[in-house]
Amino acid sequence: MFGFKNQASTSNPSLAALGIAERSAEKSYASLIATGWTEIGFGYHGTVHAHLDHPNVIVRFARKADGFGDYAALLRKGFAGSDGPHAPCVHDLYVSPCGALMTVGSRLTTPTRDVWWLAYAHAVIADHPDLAMDEGVRDRFKAEWPAHEPFVDHSSFDGIREHFRAAWPDYEAYVATLRVVSPRGLDPNIGNVLVGRDGSPVVNDPLCDDGLGLWRSPLSRLLARCLDALRRTVGEAFGRTPVTA
Repeated sequence: MFGFKNQASTSNPSLAALGIAERSAEKSYASLIATGWTEIGFGYHGTVHAHLDHPNVIVRFARKADGFGDYAALLRKGFAGSDGPHAPCVHDLYVSPCGALMTVGSRLTTPTRDVWWLAYAHAVIADHPDLAMDEGVRDRFKAEWPAHEPFVDHSSFDGIREHFRAAWPDYEAYVATLRVVSPRGLDPNIGNVLVGRDGSPVVNDPLCDDGLGLWRSPLSRLLARCLDALRRTVGEAFGRTPVTA
């Protein structure tokens, strides 16, 4: 109900093959640290861990299944480009009954902020066709790359744009397809583009942190929506409404 049907396969570096048995929200982080999975990064909901004995993979743990779980579910389901160089490789995914998320993926690297293509790769994600750009998105982009504007056709990318497209002709098509299959708009957060082992830009974590539960079965998603509607109805009956983050 909470995992993928091929989760138990050991042909890829699964959680079971890596010896990771503790997967609860309360104990998983301490268990990972105790067994040599050093924290190498963190986000709003999760942490990323690496192990000296497994240099080519990382384990991501989140106490609450978030947007990365949705992204991993989309990748495992498959869409145009999901098995290509611009998508992260997710070997295994598990969501516990309490909602904690653990994934195993191929290890990526963080590009230096002054690498020639990075600003353009982020602009492709930020510049949504037919939608006005949020000023906060533009401000964060400009703070990171003052010489550029987050629009793919902007003159600041002349030369870079053509060089980028020649090097990675499928990147923009991958992002465009991801917009179509994603349940909501892409997250243009700085840092969501990493580097794969072949040097290609990889769209690593482009969905918002409040996941929609795409990793669940359709029946489970329906039940979750019904329970959420019931909670809201009961709350309103008692004069209480949910507080949004």
